[in-house]
Amino acid sequence: MVVDVVIEQRFYRCPENKLWTDNAFPYVFWTRYLDVFSSVNIVARVSDISSPKSDWKRVDGENVNYISLPSYIGPLGFVKNLPKLIKILRTRKPIERKVIFRVPGILSSFYSYFALASGQSYGAEIVGDPADVFAVGASKNFFRPFFKWLFVKTLKNQCQGAMSLSYVTEFSLQQRYPPNPSSFDTHYSSIQLEEDDFHSRLVYLLKRPIKIVCIGNLTQPYKGCDFMLETLAQLKLQQVDCHVSWVGGGYLQADMQRLAIELGVESNIEFLGNLASRQLIREQLDQADLFVLASRQEGLPRVLIEAMARSLVCIATNVGGVKELISNRLIVERDNKSQLVDVIERVSTLSEDQLLDIGAVNYNKAQEYKDSALAKRRRAMYQHLIEAM
Repeated sequence: MVVDVVIEQRFYRCPENKLWTDNAFPYVFWTRYLDVFSSVNIVARVSDISSPKSDWKRVDGENVNYISLPSYIGPLGFVKNLPKLIKILRTRKPIERKVIFRVPGILSSFYSYFALASGQSYGAEIVGDPADVFAVGASKNFFRPFFKWLFVKTLKNQCQGAMSLSYVTEFSLQQRYPPNPSSFDTHYSSIQLEEDDFHSRLVYLLKRPIKIVCIGNLTQPYKGCDFMLETLAQLKLQQVDCHVSWVGGGYLQADMQRLAIELGVESNIEFLGNLASRQLIREQLDQADLFVLASRQEGLPRVLIEAMARSLVCIATNVGGVKELISNRLIVERDNKSQLVDVIERVSTLSEDQLLDIGAVNYNKAQEYKDSALAKRRRAMYQHLIEAM
């Protein structure tokens, strides 16, 4: 059985019709669907390019194909490309296949209207919370309050209508977006952790300056880089010597570099851009004293789990399923600069044994997210969707 997976991610197509990604969802991600389905069609926005960059990864491949939608950006771009979008979606309606929506997102709603046959069942993978996406500070769109209301309502309806669901959290998103009692639901993360991703620290001595690593793409403000920079400036005022390595690039990087200069912390942060391999990311984590997730919205943050797997002490904002991962003592509210400063200061005074204990707890928790532990629940969700009428 073929499956269409509808996703909000933008991809890139070169003249050879090969599909590429500049950050997430390479080919290996899509092979998980092939455990149950015979082939996968990625339904997503696609931009044409002359050639991929050297650090991009191939997306399509054996039994992984794609349905190219217009690569609009923003509400105006969406309206402009709507006729073409609808025309493409309508071609999917008579084709026999199963459908999975990776939500939240607008594309899944339009796919429902124009590509699903009457009464056709669908599955949903709930990977984020639109209430956080459109929270104050996370989005600067003038229509933010309306979009928040619309997408929250839409996601609630989609969860009620799905025949088979998975949530990226164990319980957090389920409380706000409950499944239909008659549907099948489970939970699993999109993370793929193998044995090489785990490392148990035997020594934990904080350096001076304290080396902090943050990971997040800089294509949207919700990763909280500005929040981290403001915190860094406050730490400097309070004579807490810290240095941040920010992993992840995007068009906002230049703005963040300018902000660092304005705040007088340009020498306290290094923007590393996108790193070409997981090994390079692991090296950054292993060289760090602390990991900080400054995000304003997440589902279940994969980068946090990856840092935990390296036995790293982690501090994170109270978003998505963060409370399912780390102690409340290490969780701060979004954009609460003084709270984040206080927690970093407190962690900086801990003994080596205390740091090792936190790191060990994180390491053990991350074990629950090994791919082998998640694959069984993924297969159950897919199999139930195949069997649904």
